[in-house]
Amino acid sequence: MRPEGPSWQDQDPVLRDMWLQMKTPQEISAVLNRSVPAIMTRAARLGLPRRAAPGRKPGRRAVNPDGTPQVYQPRVRAAAAYTADAPAAVVSLRVCLMCLKQFESAGRHNRICNSCKGSGEYSSASALGDMHLSG
Repeated sequence: MRPEGPSWQDQDPVLRDMWLQMKTPQEISAVLNRSVPAIMTRAARLGLPRRAAPGRKPGRRAVNPDGTPQVYQPRVRAAAAYTADAPAAVVSLRVCLMCLKQFESAGRHNRICNSCKGSGEYSSASALGDMHLSG
């Protein structure tokens, strides 16, 4: 079921012109007979510059020293961490989670000593009496 009245495609040029003339969303909504949230959503979908919306807190956007807006860039792990040139893992003493003896661990991920890893108890998980493994 399609709503009565003009489609967004018919109203997009009017919205774009009024938006770029710095008309308020309330003024645009009155002309287009749409709600203010609908105007804000359509403007965002058209890629028009952002504006303050009703209920939106005014905020400061991060800017670079040259005055241009700062763009978010996700952190990426250094490529050296995934190559053969990566530094060797730091060996440290840790406590084995099975026998509770100290052993030289190659990293945080290594929490079971080699003698326990070689045991049948470790491979069958028989020490975990409350767990039921099907298989």
